[in-house]
Amino acid sequence: MKTFRAAMIGLFAVSLSVAAHAQEFRVGTITGLDEVKGTIAIAEASTGTVGSSAAGVGQEFKLQDGLMFNALNAGDRISYTVEDVGGLKTVTKVERQ
Repeated sequence: MKTFRAAMIGLFAVSLSVAAHAQEFRVGTITGLDEVKGTIAIAEASTGTVGSSAAGVGQEFKLQDGLMFNALNAGDRISYTVEDVGGLKTVTKVERQ
């Protein structure tokens, strides 16, 4: 019984750390918007690695709030949150910088 309880506590701690990581804000630049598909492409800002001055290649995500297409443009610097929604990486929060 003690082993089961310890395993459940460990599992709970891991799930909390994963959830906290999922809520982390990222920073990047919008490289493309596709309102028809409901997607946004974002090049994540570099993390300061020596010798790397270019932003990464754009990654495509679903955009949870379709009304955001009216407020965003390619080239905008944003902070954003990505979560797994129904098995798809989805931008759930966007804030222009």
